[in-house]
Amino acid sequence: MPEFICAYFGKDWTITARGFGSAKQAEKHGLFMMPTAGVFGFAVIAQDDKMWTLRDDFSVLSGKETITQTDLQNFSISF
Repeated sequence: MPEFICAYFGKDWTITARGFGSAKQAEKHGLFMMPTAGVFGFAVIAQDDKMWTLRDDFSVLSGKETITQTDLQNFSISF
Protein backbone atom coordinates (compact mmCIF):
# COMPACT_ATOMS: atom_id res chain seq x y z
CA MET A 1 0.00 0.00 0.00
CA PRO A 2 1.50 3.35 -0.99
CA GLU A 3 2.32 6.16 1.39
CA PHE A 4 1.19 9.59 0.22
CA ILE A 5 3.48 12.58 0.62
CA CYS A 6 2.95 16.31 0.22
CA ALA A 7 6.11 18.21 -0.74
CA TYR A 8 5.49 21.94 -0.69
CA PHE A 9 8.13 24.38 -1.83
CA GLY A 10 9.33 27.95 -2.12
CA LYS A 11 12.18 29.72 -3.86
CA ASP A 12 15.02 27.58 -2.51
CA TRP A 13 13.46 25.12 -0.07
CA THR A 14 11.17 22.07 0.06
CA ILE A 15 9.33 20.62 3.05
CA THR A 16 8.28 16.97 2.81
CA ALA A 17 5.22 16.04 4.89
CA ARG A 18 4.56 12.28 5.17
CA GLY A 19 1.97 9.92 6.58
CA PHE A 20 -1.15 10.68 4.56
CA GLY A 21 -3.55 7.82 3.89
CA SER A 22 -4.72 9.06 0.50
CA ALA A 23 -3.76 11.47 -2.26
CA LYS A 24 -6.79 13.59 -1.35
CA GLN A 25 -5.52 14.01 2.24
CA ALA A 26 -2.07 15.04 0.98
CA GLU A 27 -3.71 17.50 -1.43
CA LYS A 28 -5.76 18.97 1.42
CA HIS A 29 -2.56 19.59 3.39
CA GLY A 30 -0.94 21.26 0.36
CA LEU A 31 -3.96 23.51 -0.16
CA PHE A 32 -3.86 24.42 3.56
CA MET A 33 -0.20 25.46 3.20
CA MET A 34 -0.63 27.48 -0.03
CA PRO A 35 -1.63 30.79 1.64
CA THR A 36 1.59 30.72 3.70
CA ALA A 37 4.03 33.41 2.60
CA GLY A 38 6.69 32.03 0.27
CA VAL A 39 4.90 28.80 -0.71
CA PHE A 40 4.81 28.54 -4.51
CA GLY A 41 3.09 25.16 -4.88
CA PHE A 42 3.08 21.53 -3.82
CA ALA A 43 3.49 18.03 -5.21
CA VAL A 44 1.53 14.98 -4.07
CA ILE A 45 3.66 11.86 -4.34
CA ALA A 46 2.64 8.20 -3.94
CA GLN A 47 5.57 6.11 -2.69
CA ASP A 48 5.91 2.38 -2.04
CA ASP A 49 8.92 0.18 -1.33
CA LYS A 50 10.27 0.24 -4.88
CA MET A 51 9.23 3.49 -6.55
CA TRP A 52 7.54 6.85 -6.26
CA THR A 53 5.01 8.47 -8.57
CA LEU A 54 4.00 12.10 -8.90
CA ARG A 55 0.22 12.51 -8.66
CA ASP A 56 -0.07 15.64 -10.79
CA ASP A 57 -3.87 15.42 -10.69
CA PHE A 58 -3.66 16.32 -6.97
CA SER A 59 -0.67 18.72 -7.18
CA VAL A 60 -0.32 22.46 -7.79
CA LEU A 61 2.63 22.83 -10.14
CA SER A 62 3.40 25.12 -13.08
CA GLY A 63 5.02 22.35 -15.11
CA LYS A 64 8.50 23.89 -14.97
CA GLU A 65 9.53 22.18 -11.72
CA THR A 66 11.95 19.29 -11.37
CA ILE A 67 11.23 16.79 -8.58
CA THR A 68 14.03 14.58 -7.25
CA GLN A 69 14.37 12.23 -4.30
CA THR A 70 17.30 12.95 -1.99
CA ASP A 71 19.51 10.34 -0.41
CA LEU A 72 17.57 10.73 2.87
CA GLN A 73 14.25 9.71 1.23
CA ASN A 74 13.02 13.31 1.16
CA PHE A 75 12.06 15.20 -1.98
CA SER A 76 13.49 18.32 -3.54
CA ILE A 77 11.59 20.56 -5.93
CA SER A 78 13.46 23.09 -8.04
CA PHE A 79 12.53 25.28 -10.99
